[in-house]
Amino acid sequence: MSKVISYLKSKDADLLFFFNQKMQKNFLDTFMKVITQFGSLAFALGFPMILIITPNEQLRMLGLHLALGLFISSVLVFSIKVMIKRPRPFESFEDIKTLFIPKDKNSFPSGHTSAAITMSMIVSQSISLALSSVVIGLSVLVGISRMYLGVHYPSDVIFGGTVALVTVSVIVPIFI
Repeated sequence: MSKVISYLKSKDADLLFFFNQKMQKNFLDTFMKVITQFGSLAFALGFPMILIITPNEQLRMLGLHLALGLFISSVLVFSIKVMIKRPRPFESFEDIKTLFIPKDKNSFPSGHTSAAITMSMIVSQSISLALSSVVIGLSVLVGISRMYLGVHYPSDVIFGGTVALVTVSVIVPIFI
């Protein structure tokens, strides 16, 4: 079993270094800093609140669904982070390039990725297929940005996305 874990850890690190170092380009630095904001706490709080206060009933309901999904996925992510306490990649590897240091010291799972995918899945249920592709694509870019910026391992991002998928497909429908 330890060989399997060692292999997975090495592949996790290899993929991290691909996104964090081999993809590094000056023009991508600003782009990734902007993209990552679509999974930020400010966006995850602000976007649903704006929808909730609109006079349009459908948008208000969408805002409430977003708020519920984000609340549940955030509680799950926070609980897992507290239990696992995995250090961020830049704390474990000297070679990691990071463009900012997050306040949260725990890496696993990625809350930005979870929030972005939670929002994209919920929003996608009420928009066209073409627009859904764009919204979901942006949420995937949030996960990539987290690795590019050196603040998450690929496994953090994958598990953050998994929390979002479980939240939106299994847990949220129970409450709606």
